[in-house]
Amino acid sequence: MIFIKLVERSLVQWKVVPLVFALFFNVSQISAQAIELGGGIGGVNYAGDLVKDFNFKHIRPGIFGFYKFNFSDVVSTRVSLTIGKITGDDSNPIDPLADLRDASFSATVMEGAITFEYNFLDYKHDKSPIKWSPYLFGGFGFARFTGVDTDENFNEIQPVIPIGIGFKHLVGKKFSAGFELGARKTFFDLVDGISGGDVNNKNFQFGNPSNNDWYYFFGISLSYIFYNIPCPFQYVPNQSMMRSKIRSY
Repeated sequence: MIFIKLVERSLVQWKVVPLVFALFFNVSQISAQAIELGGGIGGVNYAGDLVKDFNFKHIRPGIFGFYKFNFSDVVSTRVSLTIGKITGDDSNPIDPLADLRDASFSATVMEGAITFEYNFLDYKHDKSPIKWSPYLFGGFGFARFTGVDTDENFNEIQPVIPIGIGFKHLVGKKFSAGFELGARKTFFDLVDGISGGDVNNKNFQFGNPSNNDWYYFFGISLSYIFYNIPCPFQYVPNQSMMRSKIRSY
C-alpha cells in the first residue's frame, strides 16, 4: 500500500495523470472511426508464358477475407487474405513453339496484402444523396505459390503488388456490398513453371524470361461496419481534488 501511495503521489507531482487521460482520449477517438470486417468469393486467373491475356477458360474459384480501417469517408486501408487456384495450358497455343511445348500447370496461391483504397465519391456522409462509389486500390503483399513444377530454384513466397478498381454500395447503415477487379504484379517468371529454354532441346526458347507472370482476382464482397459513437464531452480530471485525496493517505 505504501508503494502504491508513493506511485500515485509521483504521478500527480510530475503531472503524468493528465497526460495519461489525454492519451486515452486520443485512442478512443481513433477507435471511434468506422472499422469493417468482411469477405467474399470470386475467381482467379493467370497470365504468363502459357496464357498471354485474361481468359475466362482458366478462371478458378477463390475466397478472401479482410479487415478495413476507414481513415475518412474517402480513404481506407485494408489487410486481406486471398486464397485460390491458378491454371494454364497450351490447349490454344499462342505460337508454333507453344504447340510443340504442350505444357500445363496448376498451382495454389495464398496472398496476404495491405492495400489503400480511395473512394471517388463521399458516399458515407449522412447528407450524401448517393450511397455508392467507385474506388481505386493499390498496395503491397506476399503470395505463396504451392504446386509449381519447375527444375529451377524456386522460392514459394514471393512479393506481389495488388492494384485494381472496384465499386461499393451501402446496404442500410451497417453493411457494405462491393465488386472489384484486381491484378497482381509479380517479380518472377515461374508461376507457370516455365521461364527459359527447354533443357532437352537447346534450339527452342519455350518461355520469355523477360516477362514476369501476373495473376488476377475478381469477386463480390460483403462487410459489416462497426460504428462507435464517442462521447462529445472530454473528461478533464479535477487535479486539486486528486491531490487532496492522495495527501489524505
